[in-house]
Amino acid sequence: MINSPPSICAMKRKTITTGTLVVFSLLLLAFAGTACGGGESPFGVKSERVTEAERPAAISFAPDGRLFYAEQFTGNIRVVDVDGQLQEEPFAHVDVATYIELDWGLTGLALDPDFETNHYVYVFLTEPIDPETPVARPLVVRFTDQNNQGVDREVIVGDLPETFPATPGFNANGSLHFGPDGFLYLSLGDYDTPGLVGDLTNPIGKMLRVSKEDGSPAEDNPFVDDPVVDQRIFAHGFREPFDFAFHPETGQVYGSDNTTVSCETLNLITAAGNCGWPDVGEFPYDDCQAGEGTKGIHLFAREGMEPSDFLSFVLVSGLEFASADVYPLLGDALLVCESETKLMRRLVLRGANFDLVVEDDVVLKNCDGDIATSPDGIVYYSNQTEIRRLITD
Repeated sequence: MINSPPSICAMKRKTITTGTLVVFSLLLLAFAGTACGGGESPFGVKSERVTEAERPAAISFAPDGRLFYAEQFTGNIRVVDVDGQLQEEPFAHVDVATYIELDWGLTGLALDPDFETNHYVYVFLTEPIDPETPVARPLVVRFTDQNNQGVDREVIVGDLPETFPATPGFNANGSLHFGPDGFLYLSLGDYDTPGLVGDLTNPIGKMLRVSKEDGSPAEDNPFVDDPVVDQRIFAHGFREPFDFAFHPETGQVYGSDNTTVSCETLNLITAAGNCGWPDVGEFPYDDCQAGEGTKGIHLFAREGMEPSDFLSFVLVSGLEFASADVYPLLGDALLVCESETKLMRRLVLRGANFDLVVEDDVVLKNCDGDIATSPDGIVYYSNQTEIRRLITD
């Protein structure tokens, strides 16, 4: 178990207070600006701006080609029409809790697989409990699209635990996606309270798999027959509110997690799987194979650093699969956006279970938000101020 000094997030707060993080972030921005040499991508793609946007943390597409995106700190959901025009009025608005603009806010967005008939749009946010206190509750809300306006607001998951006053702004709600099985998957961080992650009676530090209708547990969830546990749990052992993606052929879930400040992993997330946090050894976590949980299939690290180095984390913000049919030089690959380095990376998977990363290359810079593909397979991605897309040369 952890022999821990102040928590990782407490270290973050101290860094913010001292101003060190500001200097560190500027250095990272300088690195990101030179990492790709300023030239063309070696994969036959160029980046093209779609629209300006204010911290678009999550993006998703309707079958008709409209692009929906969520602004993390304003709580606005917006729509870009098929002709590339941003709708002047937001599709919908939700009140969000943010605390010094860290992890909280509006972070998840997913359109129903049956959108063409039901017009459902789902969002994942931290809802403020009391404006006088730094406490919030993760929440999944559904809107119905009616001529680019979200109507009939309905809470789908509203009973997740409140965050704690001592740990505001960190590690609560994460990403929201539909699986190929039609269920909603959502990632929940550890609330900066690692001791709760191993407790299967609560959803903290877990991936949940629920019905899109009412947020109830999927009928074949791994713990659905155990009356003691939270039956919505699909997998456990997570720290950060991470992103994830489904393999287009196998349906396997790939998810990232920054389990420590030294070891950030790409995981194969399986039913009842335990990805290890917080049983990862002693601080400062210099052994990325420590602990009893399932080991990641790939370790991320900043340029010039090893995954076991202190502060080597990249903070993966988005994952999406690209197709060789659309991008021949990229090939069938998992694209990764890193919010700390601002890089988009390309991971090529091989092996019978696509569990071996055989190539890891930088595609471009200035990607520190979400990634999604349009109905025709075009890759769109976001950064702090805009949404862009990859076009072939």
